Amino acid sequence: MPNSKTLVNNIKRELRRQNLTYALLAEKMDIAESTIKKMFAKSNFSLTKLDQICDVLGVDLLEMIEPINEEANKLSSFTVGQEKQLVQDSKLLLIAYAAINFWSVNDILYRYDIELDEVVGKLKILESFGLLDLRANNRIRPRVSNNFAWLPDGPLATFFRSHFLPDFFDHDFKESGALRVIRYGDLTAASKQKLNRKCMELVDLYDKLSFEDRHHPPGNRGRESTTLVVAYRSWTIAPWEPLRKGD
Repeated sequence: MPNSKTLVNNIKRELRRQNLTYALLAEKMDIAESTIKKMFAKSNFSLTKLDQICDVLGVDLLEMIEPINEEANKLSSFTVGQEKQLVQDSKLLLIAYAAINFWSVNDILYRYDIELDEVVGKLKILESFGLLDLRANNRIRPRVSNNFAWLPDGPLATFFRSHFLPDFFDHDFKESGALRVIRYGDLTAASKQKLNRKCMELVDLYDKLSFEDRHHPPGNRGRESTTLVVAYRSWTIAPWEPLRKGD
């Protein structure tokens, strides 16, 4: 169950993540640093002070009272029907992407030509999916598990294979902020296992950076949509295939 220790630990964790010292927090709250230190030392916060701290951090108080590792009630996958609904509604899919990436409603309205009522309507659909909680003042709180994944060969996987990958790779990758590296060689099973671990470390780093950057406004106001594709498989260049001997 949530308790005062969980609350204080989660607030401290968020302060560290945002590189906010007690001194900076005190300055933003317009109170003495000694007062802040005393509150944290004694775990004694008034509701007013808790609200002020959450405002400075840009978080919901409910987020701060939940256990850090709480995963049980988070969404790990969509149903087939939900995936079909997403691929058939481009705005719904867009807003799902935005919600998972910690965009606010204002961020969505800033970047895309969608009316507020329609954004809120789509968010309510996604809330019914279990993807997010829609809080007071239309605050979005994602409810996605760390192991969330599309259904294998489901509507989303098919959609992105058909529409996303061809368009993604049809690019020279020469602009700033883009990278494409292709290597071709032979690997043993043991080497593939090592490569798999390293690739997953890169994916974990991407997820960590994406989470840390969530308080920067998206689009042209601090961060922009960025896609990482990590892939390897047994494969031979098509012109060589006729020359291969059977296994």
